[in-house]
Amino acid sequence: MDNNYSGSIKDGRAIYIPSWPAKVQFENLSMACKQLGQDNVINISDLNVPAAMIAVMNADDPKTATEMMFHFVKQARIDGDKLQDDFAVEALGMATIIELFTHVLHSQFNDFFVSGLAKAVSQPL
Repeated sequence: MDNNYSGSIKDGRAIYIPSWPAKVQFENLSMACKQLGQDNVINISDLNVPAAMIAVMNADDPKTATEMMFHFVKQARIDGDKLQDDFAVEALGMATIIELFTHVLHSQFNDFFVSGLAKAVSQPL
């Protein structure tokens, strides 16, 4: 089964995000939740750009959160080109970086959250 993700960003450019192995998905999910909070990660995975912006702005460790976001975004390809380094990511600009970040989280985690495995736990008591 092909779990790779294809879509487009607001400016119309095509994006492609290869699926991570399950071990990497769990490690990255744990890292994202630690940096941004589990409820924020769940919201971001619904392609919620405002939730991503607020989560990043409120991160306890902005440097580590930014490094994580850049690491995740570098997994994507835009119009067939992989984002090889920080310079390529920087060239996208803040709005596109955060939008692409939501697509990466969506592509890797949304089916896990939709299944109810995490959302049920995150609901208020």
